[in-house]
Amino acid sequence: MEFNKMAALGAQGVAGGSMLAWLGLMFVTRPVSSGGIDGTLHLCLGSASFAVFALMAAAHVWFAQQLKVGREPIRG
Repeated sequence: MEFNKMAALGAQGVAGGSMLAWLGLMFVTRPVSSGGIDGTLHLCLGSASFAVFALMAAAHVWFAQQLKVGREPIRG
């Protein structure tokens, strides 16, 4: 298997893993009856952290697409 293809699969794995990490963060910080943050702060945390995790995942998906295409001649 070519290096570009393996690197593309790795980048896709990082994209999926970052979304899984965000879901894990949301699960760990969920409001519970015995304490923790309230629902409003949980919603704020979720929306603010989703922006960061989603941008990281989108960048890795874009990078994986570039790796799959491979080297193209530069048009000038």
